[in-house]
Order: sequence, then C-alpha cells, then structure tokens
Amino acid sequence: MMNTLEKLELLSENCSDRTELDRIIGQLLNIILTRHRQKLAIYDQDIKKFEQIYKLDSNQFIQQFESGILGDEMDFFEWFSLCELRQDILVKIGKLEKAL
Repeated sequence: MMNTLEKLELLSENCSDRTELDRIIGQLLNIILTRHRQKLAIYDQDIKKFEQIYKLDSNQFIQQFESGILGDEMDFFEWFSLCELRQDILVKIGKLEKAL
C-alpha cells in the first residue's frame, strides 16, 4: 500500500495540467480548513461555558491556573486543555489560509 507522499507524487506525475493539480490540492485544503473551523466553533462553545460558569475569561483563567491559584478541579484541566486545543487549531487554520 502506498503512503501519503507516494500518493501525492503519483498525483503530481499523472496530472499534466499544473493549474488542475493546484485546484485539486486547494479543494482538499479547503475541506481540511472547513473541518478545523468546525472544531474551533465547538472549542469556542465549550470554552464559553466555562467562562460563564466561573465568570472568568480564558486569558485570566490560564494565568491563574498556571500559577496554581485555582487548584486542581477536573473542570480546570478540561478548560485548560480546550484552550490549548483552540490555540493549536488556530495555528493550523492560519497555515491553511496562507496556503490558499
């Protein structure tokens, strides 16, 4: 079975029209971008719930959590993880948007 790079090379070798190849790759990147934006919306909703429950914005929360002020409730670990996931997906979205 071919790995991903081999499949990309095969696609490149068999697509004589570079404009067409660029369009195909652009469509694939758009699909991934859409999925990432959907994940971001879910993360944002979940983070907003924590902000409303604890009446604290996420930036303040992260500072307090990292300094140990808030303790070690499970909610705080979940909230912190969501913030990290959100930041990671924002970086990926930025890279994809640049590529398009």
